[in-house]
Formats: sequence, structure tokens, C-alpha cells
Amino acid sequence: METEVVIIGGGIMGVMLARELSRYKVDAVLVDRHPDVGFGTSKSSHGTIYSGLTYLVSKSLKAIATSGGGNEAHFEKDRLCHDGYEMWEGILRELDVPYCRRGDTVIARNEEELSRLKLMQRAAKPEWNFRLLNREELFSLEPHVTPEAIAGLHDADHVLTCYPWDIVIAVAENARENGVKFFLDAEVRGFSRSNGFTVVETTRGPIKTEFVINATGPWGADVAKLADACDFELKFFKGHTLITDKRAGDLVNNSVHWPPTPGTSKVIQPTLSGTLRLGSIYRPTEDKDDDATDAEDIETVFQRAHDLVPALSRNDIITCFTGMRVFSARDPEEYIMEYAPHNKKFLNVILRLPGFTPAPAVAGKVLAMLEEAGLKLRKKEDFNPYRKRIPIFRELSDEERNRLIAQDPKWGHVVCRCETVTEAEILEAIRRGATTLDGIKFRTRAGMGRCQSGFCGPRVVEILAKTLGIAPTQVSKKGGNSRIVLQEGKELLREKGV
Repeated sequence: METEVVIIGGGIMGVMLARELSRYKVDAVLVDRHPDVGFGTSKSSHGTIYSGLTYLVSKSLKAIATSGGGNEAHFEKDRLCHDGYEMWEGILRELDVPYCRRGDTVIARNEEELSRLKLMQRAAKPEWNFRLLNREELFSLEPHVTPEAIAGLHDADHVLTCYPWDIVIAVAENARENGVKFFLDAEVRGFSRSNGFTVVETTRGPIKTEFVINATGPWGADVAKLADACDFELKFFKGHTLITDKRAGDLVNNSVHWPPTPGTSKVIQPTLSGTLRLGSIYRPTEDKDDDATDAEDIETVFQRAHDLVPALSRNDIITCFTGMRVFSARDPEEYIMEYAPHNKKFLNVILRLPGFTPAPAVAGKVLAMLEEAGLKLRKKEDFNPYRKRIPIFRELSDEERNRLIAQDPKWGHVVCRCETVTEAEILEAIRRGATTLDGIKFRTRAGMGRCQSGFCGPRVVEILAKTLGIAPTQVSKKGGNSRIVLQEGKELLREKGV
């Protein structure tokens, strides 16, 4: 395979770069080691695109990994976050990604915490319009928070709430429709040089290219070292997140926090589907591939959320997962957006949190760097910025449902009862590229409900196997060795001589 630009990494930064390149007459290939986009750190994002109060809270949380100060790189990061935030709502509309605007409230229980709220209010930009709430105003807005609360700081609408996988998938689909090729299940193993070009060696074969963008997040230093293109190291912090049943969804109306402390996110966030997200902890780790959950950390996250909203019960929790936060060891506050030391046509683009918020602005900056390095950017006349999502059966009117069922009876066959996902939605997800249970889950929510695939999982395996023309034992949760069915029953009985 030959191309002009290879993007390594199918997370939010990789797909956003792919979409921006697809505006131009440039041949580009995106490579990822997973069988689908967004399967790395992006899927574990908080699912919020934010400015205002959430941004101030976020900066305080990450102080555990940062050196503080206000140098030029820090100011540039703030500018990119601001510019990216301003761009996102238009992009979400173009790509038909569901989202809503929510407020954010930080709670104070005593005078010391109240003084911290007042400091945050003074640090706000004038246009953010924070409001300091007295106790009566706070409980009118959030009646279920701890009775110990004496005040709150409220930001009405600087949070765009969405699902991170929805965004990554939508951006990738639009990039593909506009000509970018996707080379998935292809791990990069090395690089070589040939007549001024770079050959990217992958497990699915080599790709000859002129430009390489390394957007692999936590694996950024490892990939860069393979090309002798690395003069940075990364630090990693692991966080736990808990998800509740929908029955707990009305316990808060906005994102609700304790006053921030470095390294600890004491937050409850409502999601689009009516569940709550509880999180999180920043625990340093040397193993960036460690996605195992820890009972002690799960209990800590729950207890902090319970202290904030006492009506929360352990019985409300339906699942938990971990995410990896990455920081530059050189300057933890910076984003890495730079040419390789000895090759201007190899770019490293590694974002720390927030990663989704600045992504559109960072993509624009990286394209300017590519142009400076010699890539010719000529705009396409036929670039299409729009994409339509899969129809969501549970959100349709009866009239719309009946129309779809009349066209195809599979729209009337509900496979996932918790989320009311139909067979037709699952088949459309496969048509759009899903090859695993997680690929189906992220496109349709099948398996995200109370039973966590207990009911629909076997049926989804059956549909995947039949549609892809593979045995059920080849169907996996997320690729690799994560197979769902280890052995078919008849085969097992034959082995046992039954």
C-alpha cells in the first residue's frame, strides 16, 4: 500500500486529523491496532466537552501531575481548548451526534470550602457568568445533595454532554465517506526509510508514505521510538469510573462536584441515557495497558459520590471501568505537537486531558505543520461535512417505528430489552464496520443496560457470526483473545465422548 499520509491511532485525535485531511486532495490512511476506532483511551473519556467551571475544576484535579506556572505552552493549551470548545457544537450537528448542554455545580460544606468557591469565581472569565448560590438556591437546584452543603458555585451551560464513542465513530465515518482509508487490526511494529519515503511496518503489511502522524496517546513514546523520532517520555495515571442504573438518573440535574483537590475527581455527572457517571481517581501507574478494576478504588469512588448524594445506593451501580490519563513527563501541562528531532515529516501529536475539547483546534494546527513540512493542501470541491447516525428505535415516534417495520420486519425485533435495541440497528452497525460486541455496543447501546449483555449478548454473538460468516467461537468482545464463546456445545460433547 502507498499513500501520502499515515495517521497512527484511531482515537479522537487520529480520527479528527483524518476528517480534516479529508477536506483536501490528500491520500491518507489511518492505522490502528484495534478492530475498531475509539477502542483505546478515547472510549473511557468522561464524555464531556467543556469550558467554564468544569475547565477550572479540571485544571485543579490535574495539578497532581503538573508543575504549575504559566509559560507559553500552558497558554497555548488554554487557547486550543477554548477554540476547540467553540467549534464542537457545529461539528456535532454536522455529524448528527446526540448531545445536550448541562450546567455544573461545585458544593461547599463549610467556610473553608466556600472560600475556595469564591477563589474559583474570581478566576472565571467575565463571559462565563458563574453564580454563587446560597443554601436555599442550591437545594432548589439540586435537592438531593448532602444536607451538610451550605453553598454552591453554578455554571449554567458550559458543558456539552455526549458519549465519547459516538463522537469518534461519527468523525471516522465522515472521514471514510470523504476518502480516508482505514487499516484496522494492524499493529505498527517498526519503520524503515526508502528513497526519501517512510515505510510503516504493520502486522497486516507495509505502507509506504511521505508523512507520518503518531497520534497513539499512551503508546506515543513507544511508537515514536520505533522510528527514532522520540525525545519525550510519558507519565500515566489510572482512573476508575462507575455507572448507575437509570433509576438513579434523577438524583442530580447538573454535574455536581466537591471542591477539587489534586488527583481526585469527586464528581457525579448525568449522561444522555439517564444514567449517572461517578468518578474518579488519579492513581499513578507504570503499566499503560492496565485496565483491570480494583475493589478498593471502586469503593472509594462510590463512597465519595454517596457522601455527595446520600440517596445513592450500591445497588444502583451496574458497571465500572478504568481509563488511562497520559501526561508529558517533560512538562505535564503541555500537549505534544511537534516534528520528530531528525525528520520533519514525522509528527508526534499526544494530548493530555482534556483531549476531546481541543481536538478540532489541534487538528487545524497539525495540518498547518504538515503544510509547512511540504504537504500540498488543495481543498476538495466535493467534501461532505455531513453524516447521519443509525436511527435509534427507542427514540422514534410510533409512526416512524411503524414505517421502518413496514420496510423491514427486523426493525420490530427487539434484541436488547434494557435499551430497546432492534436487530435492524445491530445489522446496520455491522454494515458500518462493527465486528465485535463492543463495536455493536458503542453504536447501538446493546449491552449497556442493567443486565450488561446478560440477555442480549448471546443473540448479538449469533447475529455477528451469521452476518460476518464466521463461527460463534470467532466472535470477540473487543478483538484479540477476548472471545465470548470458547467452544461450541456439540464440539465439547464430542470431545467428552457423549
